[in-house]
Amino acid sequence: MKRFGILLAASAALTTPAVLAAQDTPPPAPMVVGERIDGPAGSGAEGMDQAMAALGAMFKVEPLTAEQEARLPQAQRVINRMIPEGTLGEMMGGMFDKLLGPMLDATEAPADETIRKGVGIGPAALDLTEAQAAELAALFDPAYAERHKRERALMPALMRDMMTAMEPTMRKAMSELYAIHFSQKELDDVEAFFLTDSGAAYARKSFTMSSDPRIVSATMESLPQLMASFASMEEKMKAATADLPPKRSFAELSKAEKAKVSKLTGYTAADIEGMLAENADGAREE
Repeated sequence: MKRFGILLAASAALTTPAVLAAQDTPPPAPMVVGERIDGPAGSGAEGMDQAMAALGAMFKVEPLTAEQEARLPQAQRVINRMIPEGTLGEMMGGMFDKLLGPMLDATEAPADETIRKGVGIGPAALDLTEAQAAELAALFDPAYAERHKRERALMPALMRDMMTAMEPTMRKAMSELYAIHFSQKELDDVEAFFLTDSGAAYARKSFTMSSDPRIVSATMESLPQLMASFASMEEKMKAATADLPPKRSFAELSKAEKAKVSKLTGYTAADIEGMLAENADGAREE
């Protein structure tokens, strides 16, 4: 289910910019659903709550001015026409059917996660054939294929539910942003547009178009340029920090320094070395 959780978060990342495209404030970074959060202060649900509280503290908002408050009711009417109830859930359903679902089907190997959990490394590292991977996965979970099929079948509904749950909050945030960034005359013009048949059609279609295969195709076409940009960015980062002292690994620290790290983090040196080894194993699997 972890891969499914990651897909949920990725879909939120894909759709949130579409929802917020008309405003200047960047959306917060998505959280990965189901990702483990470790720390001395807690883990699991407690760790997630702490992480979300920390994220919330990073995005403090100023209260609306009296002038902005006066424009808020009209901004809310505009947003309600732009995002009719159920729009985000409908958009997510279309996105899954046309984009995320096919991507998942093309990349997901049901036996892999079962083997990773069972032996700690993936089939590729073990050099298994597809038949051997299936045989090994069945030892740990005889119903792994059926389990994956049922989990996969739940995904569209889960993603629609996720976006439906987000919709009131997104509508509230966008209403406030429209009240902040648009003057009274601009709001009058925007509302007048959405009262027309063309405006209603725009509101209905603009979100669902974000899942059109043309968008995916255009993204794929731009990948070489994007990768080149990333490569250039990495070289520029290295050049900008070339004169700094090199980074040090935990193994390179002195005994006293390791003791200080243990005191500050609450983890023993053995704990830290074990976590580092586990993370290194995970990176090798990827």
